[in-house]
Amino acid sequence: MEHPQELQVAFETASGSLVLDSTHCRSPACLKHRQYMPSRSAAQLNRAGGVVRTGEQAALSVDYNEESHASGVVLGDMMRDQICLGSDPAGRLCTRVGFLAAANMTDDPFSELPVDGIVGLSLEGLSISNAFNFLHCISHSGATLGSHGIAPGLVPSFGLFLPKHGFGEITFGGYNSRRLASQVSWVPVAEPTKGFWQVAVKAVYIGRDALDFCRDGCRAIIDSSSSHLTVPSEALPIMQQKLAVTAVKGWLSERPLCEQAVGLPLTFVLADGNLTLDAKEYSALEGHSCIPQLHPWDVEERQSVGTRREGDRVVAAGVPLQTIVLGEPLLRKYYTIFEASAAPRVGFGVAANEVSESDEIILMQSPIRKEL
Repeated sequence: MEHPQELQVAFETASGSLVLDSTHCRSPACLKHRQYMPSRSAAQLNRAGGVVRTGEQAALSVDYNEESHASGVVLGDMMRDQICLGSDPAGRLCTRVGFLAAANMTDDPFSELPVDGIVGLSLEGLSISNAFNFLHCISHSGATLGSHGIAPGLVPSFGLFLPKHGFGEITFGGYNSRRLASQVSWVPVAEPTKGFWQVAVKAVYIGRDALDFCRDGCRAIIDSSSSHLTVPSEALPIMQQKLAVTAVKGWLSERPLCEQAVGLPLTFVLADGNLTLDAKEYSALEGHSCIPQLHPWDVEERQSVGTRREGDRVVAAGVPLQTIVLGEPLLRKYYTIFEASAAPRVGFGVAANEVSESDEIILMQSPIRKEL
């Protein structure tokens, strides 16, 4: 029996691909990470998930460097192999899933990433096909759970806990109610065939003022890989002005205490309740000031986000121009549940103010420790 290869991965809710650094890749960025080596049971695939003698390739654009608007590109071979989450054999969740084994990747931003791969957790619309969608595979492809064997009918859902301090937690097959400090408000996914975990927003308020860009409604994508709130570039100036905060300085430092920042609340009105961030939740220290964590999203970027190349074919994507991205500032306040059922939905509940001792993956409510 082959010895398992251990790789560290990042989970991304706005990506539909599982990408692993591979021994087939000799670019400098690849050589800085641990690399996947195909097992004897690995298979090469075409875009439909069929086994072929020579697998097809796909190129993905990955946005990581929010400050410089830089996008990285990874070219990968389509493959299938046994992928397992967790390091404890007694509770490890395993499934055969299609993924991209990197053949080449740009130096920026991949050389600086502290992980060896990405596990995309989007709906199927952002994946090459359902054979490459992780949530589809764990619920349809005979996933196994440690020594318990086949785990039939595993719910294609997960809960995400990102505390203000300390380590995070992701729960597959359900959610961890211990992480909730309120009831869950459920919102249907808008246009689930697009693949994004996006919800309809009725209005966006700063204090009592409604913002013009969402006066007739807008969309919000939930993205675990974004450290900011990404907003249309045309709305950025007024939002920065209205969200200016004040903060007292610490006794032993001239730096302001952003965790005590004062300013107007930022509210997103959904179909079932509101999501509200206070000044201390949407601002962070930059230089010597507490600054709202906003990032501009240009029209061209909104029109092309999610686009990928599969061989000679370009699969276009894009989102409505009135779209925002809710990243870490929101996910740190609200425990968020992603359910890929026949009618996909997202649940929000105020997160309990607890600290994990380490990053955790929880499978079927059985804790398994692993670095994310």
